[in-house]
Amino acid sequence: MSNESRRGYNPREINGRARAGRPSSPPPHRRRRRRSNPWPAILLAALLVGAVAVGVVACSRQADPGSTSSESPSSSSELSGAAIPSSSSAADDPSSPSEPESTSSDSESASASSESSSSASEPEDLPASATTDGDWRLVLVNPTHKLNGDYDVELAPVNANYQLDARIVEDMQAMIAAAKEAGYSLQICSAYRSTDRSRVLYNNKVNQYKAAGYSDEDAAVEAAKWVAPPGTSEHNTGLAADIVSADYFTKYADLEHDFETFDEFKWLYANCADYGFILRYPKDKQEITGITYEPWHYRYVGREHAKKIMEQKICLEEYLGELD
Repeated sequence: MSNESRRGYNPREINGRARAGRPSSPPPHRRRRRRSNPWPAILLAALLVGAVAVGVVACSRQADPGSTSSESPSSSSELSGAAIPSSSSAADDPSSPSEPESTSSDSESASASSESSSSASEPEDLPASATTDGDWRLVLVNPTHKLNGDYDVELAPVNANYQLDARIVEDMQAMIAAAKEAGYSLQICSAYRSTDRSRVLYNNKVNQYKAAGYSDEDAAVEAAKWVAPPGTSEHNTGLAADIVSADYFTKYADLEHDFETFDEFKWLYANCADYGFILRYPKDKQEITGITYEPWHYRYVGREHAKKIMEQKICLEEYLGELD
């Protein structure tokens, strides 16, 4: 008997031990797939939306009515309501001065509901002043001289969508053509406006002041400084137009005093009298005209009168006083 048998040798047992001592290969490592948590992204988006909303509300509440006056209602433009400050805040500022007349789509009936929304007082129905010889070119229309209800004017188209008194269209077109030949492109952004349209724009401005906290009476007074009440606007005569550069509204959203820095304004100021027009509301005549400075507003008075007014650097009120 072999030693192995004596010792109780068992091949199966030995093989089993060997297998038990053999290192086994570890099970393959499985990576745990992490589930993405969507809440951080959702919270961040909500915060951004909230910040934008707060900014919009804050901007809409920044209404700081001014104290100077302006004849044009527009950016009312009739773009909406004019503006002295920066174009970014013009739409919300009740004291914005300009009034570029909007495109033809801004019809006089578009805001008819606004016409009856305000009971603002209007100036007395005083007749518009004329010169001693009754010259139609020198009719005086301002806050204290209102057009008679029977004032009539024959209109003719000028510069695309606008109309003026038919008697001045040729001179206006000649002035625009001369500017273009000199290298300056001009555009009319407001011309003839009916008294009904003026009433709508005036009431809109009154409502802006009331929304800013003004009383009915104070709102009417302040609005009249920026938007001429019906019958007191030169636009009702067909003898006045707001003129800016062709690219003006690519830089500004509304009429602003900055137009005086444009080369087109400098050309207009130097040459308008040659075509019978004057800068109607000079910067240093606001106390006399009752209207804020409007470097865009030009009024037809005829060549001989225009040359005298512009050379003397006076306003129409002063000139008519000299004639009287």
